[in-house]
Amino acid sequence: MNNRLTLSCQAASLVSNTGMIMTDFSSSPFGNEITSTDVMTLLTAQAGWQNKYRQLILLGKKIPALTDDYKVAENQIKGCESQAWIVFSCDNDGRLWFGLDSDARIVKGLMATLLAAVNGKTRVEIAAFDIDGYFTQLGFMQQLSPSRGNGLKAVIAAIQAA
Repeated sequence: MNNRLTLSCQAASLVSNTGMIMTDFSSSPFGNEITSTDVMTLLTAQAGWQNKYRQLILLGKKIPALTDDYKVAENQIKGCESQAWIVFSCDNDGRLWFGLDSDARIVKGLMATLLAAVNGKTRVEIAAFDIDGYFTQLGFMQQLSPSRGNGLKAVIAAIQAA
């Protein structure tokens, strides 16, 4: 069993340096004010990849940063060249709220696009969401380097495993 998660959604917690229980990530703008439709509209309106990357970086800046207490090995996303972490909380309705962070601006922007699609969704809704189709529509997989594409797939796998 993964050390950072407990068995029940309502009791979801993570490992931190101080042993704290998971924070509530439901106040994130992603899944609330910023949805996958908003991201699709924003990014498909951009002319050229430089503009898309600029928008990705701006989206990444809107992700609430994780404190160092949560940036521990148990929360690190394996398979990502950059430093990247995942934590989550679960509300009483079974909706998952993720905290993601990375030391790389583009990776953090890609994480923001994921958060817009999955934050506030149940495990069933996350499993049913066509993430590959979403990123195909955004045109990311064709533009990302192989290592960054693999990192993005690792983030997706970590979210789906929550």
